[in-house]
Amino acid sequence: MRVCRPAFSAAAIAIFATIALTPVHPQMDMLPQIFRDLPPEMQQGLPHDMTHEEYRQLTRNVDFFTMFMSMFIPGYAMFQVERPALGWTIAGTRIAGTGLMVAAIARQWNDWQDLRDLDDLEPPSYRRFRNNAFLFAGGIFVNAVAWAADVAGAYRIANEDRNFVIYKYGLREGLHPGDELAEIEYIRGLLLQDSDSEARVRGEFEHALSRYAEQFPNGDYRAEVEYYRGSLAFRTGEPARALLHLSRQIYFFPDRRFTPQSQHLAARIVAAERTRWPDDWALLLEMFGAEEVAFADRSGETVADAIDPEGAEYADRIRDYLEKFAELQDPEFADLYIEEVLDVARRAAGSAYADSALYHAARKQEAVGRTEEAIITWSVLATLYPDSRHWPTSMLRAGGLLEEQPGGRPYAVRFYTRLIDRLPESEEALEARERL
Repeated sequence: MRVCRPAFSAAAIAIFATIALTPVHPQMDMLPQIFRDLPPEMQQGLPHDMTHEEYRQLTRNVDFFTMFMSMFIPGYAMFQVERPALGWTIAGTRIAGTGLMVAAIARQWNDWQDLRDLDDLEPPSYRRFRNNAFLFAGGIFVNAVAWAADVAGAYRIANEDRNFVIYKYGLREGLHPGDELAEIEYIRGLLLQDSDSEARVRGEFEHALSRYAEQFPNGDYRAEVEYYRGSLAFRTGEPARALLHLSRQIYFFPDRRFTPQSQHLAARIVAAERTRWPDDWALLLEMFGAEEVAFADRSGETVADAIDPEGAEYADRIRDYLEKFAELQDPEFADLYIEEVLDVARRAAGSAYADSALYHAARKQEAVGRTEEAIITWSVLATLYPDSRHWPTSMLRAGGLLEEQPGGRPYAVRFYTRLIDRLPESEEALEARERL
């Protein structure tokens, strides 16, 4: 039967035009769910704070193509789910298995006729053939097991990553930036799920705590967050960092619900690590002394209620804490101390103790040899707090450190000159004159 070519062409053009003019969304709705880019839970759009890494975890899939490629490229599936260490391990195992097969072939290379005369082989030849056969079969077995581990392990990892992303954003449903109550409820929800077997939950729990501290540096629930951070650091084998967060909770964010628990945990850590910090043990116990608990519980008030955070008593308390912290001798505390005082200066820039925090940070940076950072800290102190009692020292020290740097003399002269012009009778100005 002849087909009318003009009629056929016209029909084809009409069908093509219909498809081209059809809206995309109805076409997408006709596709099976498996071909969509997003799972059903995310069909309404991606959360605004979802990272690209999380999107990859959500959409990656170990399919038949991955299984096929994994047969020829050792570790392919593990590399697909971004586990390079496991991928290289499987690749090494596959190479070892292939090596067994190659060795068996090499050993049997000149005796392939044995395959035709197995019944007539002499015992030594038969044993050699049998050993080579087992060697070759062992190589096949190792390759097969490694390939199965590659595919099955990658499938499990991809599935767990996908499920956790869905769980995480389901738990965070309705959570918006700036909603402090929602953030702490999210943290508490993760706390209930945290366990040694749930590494993903623990990682998100730690990230959520850090995010809260960044978003709400003086939030209403900061005491609770710092106690959680200290407990988590202790559980993960970081006793010094645990003490940092616990001391932060006790001194900066006192609360009678958490202060006694923080002090109890801190005392436990110090006692357990007394041989690790022999020169600091007594001072650490003093820093976490029990007198704060009694003060926190008097008349049923929290320390936050008893002390005005804007008052002189609170500022003196913080200065005392920073000075004690600076006296710790173990190098493990030096970097933590610098981190802490810089955080204090940033978090409480308008407080009465912010300049002291920068002063202590710069001194510790000098002590541990971080000269460039010390210059920056002294300069920031001199710039932001011109009325501080530490201002003359900051100008003199910044100039002195600059003189030690190649080409730094002209900049040092500017610091000395400004110091002399503003406070000509000060001891620092007299020393600056001598250096000039």
